[in-house]
Amino acid sequence: MTNPMPPIPHRLATTAGPLPAPGSLPEPYPYETVTPHREGFVERDGVRSWYAQYGDCGPWLAFAPIFQIGNTHLLKGVVPWLSQHFRVIVMDLRGNGRSDRPATQQDYSFDAYYGDFVAVLDQLEADRVAVVGISATAMTALRLAAEQPARVSHLVIAGGWAHRRIESPAAVEAVQKSQQQMRDDWPAYLDDFFGIVFTEPHSTKPFEDGVHQGWATNGATVAMGLQGWLGHDMRPQAKAVRCPTLVIHGDNDQRVPYNQGETIAQLVPGARLLTIGSGGHLMPARDPAAFARAVRDFVGAPAARSTWVRAMARKRRALFVSSAIGLGHVQRDLAIARAMRALQPDLEIDWFTVHPAATYLEREGERVHPITARLANESRHFEAMAGEHDLQAFFALRTMDEVMARNFLVFADLLQTEHYDIVIGDEAWEVDYHYHENPELKRQPFVFLTDFVGCLPMEDGNEREAFLCADRNADDIEHVARYPWIRDRAIFVGNPEDVPELRFGPGLPVIRDWTQRNFSFSGYALPFDPAALADTDALRARHGYRRDEKLVIAAVGGTAVGAPLLHRIAEAFPFMKRQVPELRMVLVAGPRVPREMFPAHAGLDVLPYVHNLFEHLACSDLALVQGGLSTCMELVATRRPFLSFPLERHFEQCIHVRNRLHNYCADCSVRFQELSVRELADKAVQAMHTPVAYKSVETDGAQRAAAQILAVMENRAWASA
Repeated sequence: MTNPMPPIPHRLATTAGPLPAPGSLPEPYPYETVTPHREGFVERDGVRSWYAQYGDCGPWLAFAPIFQIGNTHLLKGVVPWLSQHFRVIVMDLRGNGRSDRPATQQDYSFDAYYGDFVAVLDQLEADRVAVVGISATAMTALRLAAEQPARVSHLVIAGGWAHRRIESPAAVEAVQKSQQQMRDDWPAYLDDFFGIVFTEPHSTKPFEDGVHQGWATNGATVAMGLQGWLGHDMRPQAKAVRCPTLVIHGDNDQRVPYNQGETIAQLVPGARLLTIGSGGHLMPARDPAAFARAVRDFVGAPAARSTWVRAMARKRRALFVSSAIGLGHVQRDLAIARAMRALQPDLEIDWFTVHPAATYLEREGERVHPITARLANESRHFEAMAGEHDLQAFFALRTMDEVMARNFLVFADLLQTEHYDIVIGDEAWEVDYHYHENPELKRQPFVFLTDFVGCLPMEDGNEREAFLCADRNADDIEHVARYPWIRDRAIFVGNPEDVPELRFGPGLPVIRDWTQRNFSFSGYALPFDPAALADTDALRARHGYRRDEKLVIAAVGGTAVGAPLLHRIAEAFPFMKRQVPELRMVLVAGPRVPREMFPAHAGLDVLPYVHNLFEHLACSDLALVQGGLSTCMELVATRRPFLSFPLERHFEQCIHVRNRLHNYCADCSVRFQELSVRELADKAVQAMHTPVAYKSVETDGAQRAAAQILAVMENRAWASA
């Protein structure tokens, strides 16, 4: 299908509020998922330029500093993974980022830019280095390769110019007009510039990132910076390059025409040209996985040792990619994995996830693949995005692009070196998205699992949020329509009525209708048999609870996002105990919430972790939980009274989860902001003494999901029960 979305309204993506004064935003933050091995400044003629080295082993790989409208944050999708293979050098060119912004034109010259880059290489003693030049800074890279051939091992030019001679009067006038717009209306210039840079559909996120980097400087500075690039011709230097050279250029580049890349490839002896069909100007930002792999494969040396196992000698192996945001995913995934082993006893399963999910799996005797030590942690990203019981989940997902790029590239490394018969991804957004963007990388069957479909806006009147949610949904819909074979099977962990009857966005399908056409259904997958937990006295004896006490358990999953809720529940405990003297409360704080933040009360226990929490919840008199689906459904299955507190602005908890709980007559949600401490205590005591009338939860969901997955692995049709 074609993209039904209208163009982004002018300046809508530039800022969510009033425009800041030029240069008033803080300097750009470092990469989210990796910290520098070394960083510092070089100073030349009174101007300081910031640099950093990421990674501490491997060959040197240096990115020449880009045009001042951007900075090193442009490379966030590629540097974290490349630094696992190289010692990567980046720097902010004078005029943006953490580098100085000189106030006079004479400080902005091509010689100064080149000198700054060489000074950084000298400072880091990078004597043999692969150099990457992007856009205008291709001229810097070409000059270095020509003037210091012994230093440059490889050259990569991406969307680059070999010269910026402005000779015709019309061209001179166009440049002067651009510089004037920079000075007079910087927001409009940023919108126009990055609208030209990112011509690919559904590029709203890199577009906004580019604008953000532009606000780390100002129009007057960039106008001077642009002048420094003009009038220079590196075509003679290109002819003198003798190192292996890769030229990457999009044939729909609206900033640097494609013929400029062809020219460089023709000038540099023996250069290879990689054309990006329908590609725009900044491939590292728009297509980070493909760009990073192209650079690694061109520059990197092959492994010293490798093993090839004859096909018939290979064991049956599955890779299970489990989202680590909370613990609910991995508990149901383990139930599915065990059901798969019951049906296919010789099947080996490796896990691809991070803490806290990885810790849980290892405690259960599962094998978490060692390569996962290279992954970025999704939970930490969500914690960093959260407020006081408030998480704008859509924007948390949307800003996880650096995490997703790095983790997918690690995943691709694993799949390139080891054999698996099938990959199962439970809300493995990074694998699903980048597989659809890079379909040539899919090498074995892939089964995608999820318990919700569709991002939905949460803020009334927020035009930007509504537009971006719909654009993301449209991107997903188009992915599935164009490449239906990427997902060999998509399984919705639930039933059709659990999918809301809402539209993905204006002009887009109804979510339930689309899901029924593109997913099969397994029913909910419980990690236990409710009948095995029916004897609450036995459970209490096993876990050290007395029969004569009223037990309340408060838990918020494996992240620190729920810390404010736990703190308020702890404050409510004394008021609850006055009404129920035999009350005992257990706060499960999670592995990253300090126990010291909670008040001390007799009868209140604070635990950092409880293994298989569902057993404790099953013998409680009341549970107070966040609005996550897994814990709520486990409480419904064991027929325990509970109150859930969905995070504000969390579309999954507030819409998708509540819709499902309503289907089971178990929507016990309460708004955190609407209850004082005393009101929370009264509400909790009332819920404790109110009989439940839930509908039964299916108990064969894990087995149904397992049967569907194995049917894909064995390449046979699966008939729905």
